[in-house]
Amino acid sequence: MRKRGNTMKTLTIGDLTLGEGLPKICVPLTGESQEDLLEEARQVKKLPCQLVEWRADYMLAAQDKTAVAGEKAESLKQTLSRLRTELDMPIIFTVRTAAEGGQVQLTRNDYYQLNQEIAQSKIADFIDLQAFERPGAVNEQQVRNFIKIAHENGTRVLLSNHDFQGTPELEELLTRFFVMQELGPDLMKLAVMPKTEDDVFNLLEVAGLMRNQYGEIPFIAISMGALGAGTRICGGEFGSVITFAAGSRESAPGQLSAEALSKYLIQYYEKGKTERE
Repeated sequence: MRKRGNTMKTLTIGDLTLGEGLPKICVPLTGESQEDLLEEARQVKKLPCQLVEWRADYMLAAQDKTAVAGEKAESLKQTLSRLRTELDMPIIFTVRTAAEGGQVQLTRNDYYQLNQEIAQSKIADFIDLQAFERPGAVNEQQVRNFIKIAHENGTRVLLSNHDFQGTPELEELLTRFFVMQELGPDLMKLAVMPKTEDDVFNLLEVAGLMRNQYGEIPFIAISMGALGAGTRICGGEFGSVITFAAGSRESAPGQLSAEALSKYLIQYYEKGKTERE
């Protein structure tokens, strides 16, 4: 892919603009029932965060396993509507499958049908869609069709890839970003598990390349686990626009509490600003 210069766009949702100022803090909701989720939402409103991610796979995993995709979608839409009423901030709707570290196993068709029904409900601000069926394999037509349907219903798409097995080589990391970007989402996310410090540095180097040369849309870049925890703080310096903090429990390895993350972000970026001056 040719160099494009620094052309990465910002993304505005209501009063929130991704790509301006500090990285925005997103807190996942992981309750297994509607009651638990609403209580989580009430607690989240007290935290220093700007977005929430509803990890709906936790609720799906606790539901009737015999329910068909349509029945599951109706239950999720009801809960999402309650969360929308409770929360005055953007909501990312996510069903993370077991293949990418989530709680449920779904056929690809059921996964798309469920997410499509959520998109057509027009309740969520974003839907997180896993880009790859397996490492290196993407059904471009299926993904593009989903993005088209979501956009027709005013829903933004966060195209994502999570690799809990390790951190690919730098070229492969770039390729995954390139593939996702070319499919036309509003936002993209790459989260990988480091095994060495070099893995963390590679992830940050790729983020910097996306910010300065190749990126056209906002992105999220995360190195997970304790080894990569620093990327949740410094990632914004390399272009990452959202960082995830733990609410009632971690939804991914290495998450800090929202209070701690907010404090560290302010300290880190204020220090950098002072040093530049």
